[in-house]
Amino acid sequence: MLSMLELFINGFVAFAVLPLAIASLATGSKPPEHSVLGKYYRAERHLMLLGNLLLLSIGAVAIAKLLTHFGFVGAELGEGLDTWLSVPLMGLVIIFLVFMVRAILKVRRAEAAE
Repeated sequence: MLSMLELFINGFVAFAVLPLAIASLATGSKPPEHSVLGKYYRAERHLMLLGNLLLLSIGAVAIAKLLTHFGFVGAELGEGLDTWLSVPLMGLVIIFLVFMVRAILKVRRAEAAE
């Protein structure tokens, strides 16, 4: 059973973050131009796509938890869904971190060359 805080967080992710990630994937939105992380997104081409896929995976885990909590899915199936969705989530986290480190190294090399 989820606490009120967990319900709020999972509900926010499922109903606010997930639609934004889907819209970003559908429209192919560009990275922010004048933000702190903009230079990293420009240095590594697929970082934005990986970030959106990561948000999509987090949204799927949140939906599975909400479905299990409200009884739309049985407890056994809910645990299975959590296991099956956690594996790609961890893989995406690792891949995203690798690409972020690559972007940081590219930006540092470019700044050192100037």
